[in-house]
Amino acid sequence: MSLTAVYAKKALIGEELQVLDDACILIEEESIKEITTRKEFEASGREATIVYFGDKTVLPGMFECHNHLALDARLPGHLDMMNQSECEHTLLALNGLKDDLMSGVTTARCLGDRNYIDVVLRNKIRENKVTGPDLLVCGIGMKGRHGHGYVGMPHSGVEEFRRTARENMFHGVDILKIFVTPGGAAVTPDEFIPCFISYDEIRTVVEEAKALNIKTAAHCIGGKGLEYCVKAGIDVIEHVYSITPEQVKLVEEEHKGWIDMTSGIVLDPEREPYCPPAAVQKTRAAREYSRQCMNQIYQSGKIRYTIGTDANHGLLYKELEFACEGGATTMDALKAVTVNAAKMCGVEKKKGMLKEGMQADIIAVDENPLENIHTLKNVSFVMKRGQIYKDV
Repeated sequence: MSLTAVYAKKALIGEELQVLDDACILIEEESIKEITTRKEFEASGREATIVYFGDKTVLPGMFECHNHLALDARLPGHLDMMNQSECEHTLLALNGLKDDLMSGVTTARCLGDRNYIDVVLRNKIRENKVTGPDLLVCGIGMKGRHGHGYVGMPHSGVEEFRRTARENMFHGVDILKIFVTPGGAAVTPDEFIPCFISYDEIRTVVEEAKALNIKTAAHCIGGKGLEYCVKAGIDVIEHVYSITPEQVKLVEEEHKGWIDMTSGIVLDPEREPYCPPAAVQKTRAAREYSRQCMNQIYQSGKIRYTIGTDANHGLLYKELEFACEGGATTMDALKAVTVNAAKMCGVEKKKGMLKEGMQADIIAVDENPLENIHTLKNVSFVMKRGQIYKDV
């Protein structure tokens, strides 16, 4: 079998993203065969196809931990696009998948689409018939009949949730997703946050997922719904824009899963032109309080978190910048889209780090992102499963 040797000034390797100077990553088919230095490899006399990066840094391909295929937050009126046809959704998805991969995302966690296009596209990517990141998918998201969730379908009562959970699992999903609260962040600590799903409905979805050993995710900005999610055993709580200090303590002490952060929805003013005016007004009013709430997660030191964009395709780097501005270290922010993201997704035995035996998902940037996180804006090289998709 032929070898490919990736040479780089630095590589971020292993679970702790240690810096290896004068790095050489040896690739055989889809996997990393060996990690050594260029000097040691050349002294061995072995032959390989050389991919040379000069002064660049290589690191694991990134995980986009909160994505949707038929939504594109870069487009005006994108929320209403969920009412478009299956064909239109597929075209949107193909474009977003390509942009995500070219930005350095080699794995994406998709949290709700219509008509099971996420399941179909996940499988087509595995068959090398569609270009995009490897996908983890949830099929049909479940919301309350009277509740929030542009991409979710309405449900009422334990048995409706159970039926859709089982239908999703029949289609082979990786995750079950529910929508517990509204989407808009609270403006003040005193604002009431509705909960559109009962504890029993949440618990039913968790029980169904555990029966097939798959994970659960809950859209939840805060309020009583967050406490229900912790009590019911939801694996990943999404967003938490309005989490209180008391709830932070609850999560630190009782939540055994993860928090998935999507800070840009509230903090990034560049998303405003693409959203309804009323939503923009509410977001602006909530921005500073939400910043305080989310920064508690980044600064906790006890809460395990990952990072996603919520369908802002190709712009994951911005979310890492928001995390660092909020108190996260560059190491923790980078782990949130590599090593720790793989753990959250349950795929840490095959991807998420540069290590012998792992899937060869590798990206290259101009600088060491542990020293300058902004360098992730310009990914010049993308390899997934040993295949080169971008080489600028």
